[in-house]
Amino acid sequence: MDPELDLETRRLYLSAALTTRVARSIGRRVAADSDPEDLLTLARDLGAQAEHVEHVHRLSFDPSYPGVTAGVEVVGGGLRLLLACRAFDHDGELLGVVFTSLIPGRPPLVSVAPAGAPVPEEWLPPEGLS
Repeated sequence: MDPELDLETRRLYLSAALTTRVARSIGRRVAADSDPEDLLTLARDLGAQAEHVEHVHRLSFDPSYPGVTAGVEVVGGGLRLLLACRAFDHDGELLGVVFTSLIPGRPPLVSVAPAGAPVPEEWLPPEGLS
């Protein structure tokens, strides 16, 4: 198999696995009436979901899943919390950058971008925000 295609397949699989775990934690949708503190609380609780994925799929995240964020943003008249971390396989190879998006009234979304996707250095873990 083409190495690039294999890597993309692994990123898609990781995205699906994390999306499933996050949806189990949050539910089908983020509560429509969530405020900024609610979104940050959801993000803080997501770390436990990653432990299963790390163990079963022999991965690690840096920083720990769900990663770091600029905080809750107002986008298109609504709120959004975007988080990012890097995912590594058991050999320490960077698979990609995991982005998790929490938007009130919508299903949680997890995607894994190619390894070169930037994560701003000034972003902080959700524990550091209030």
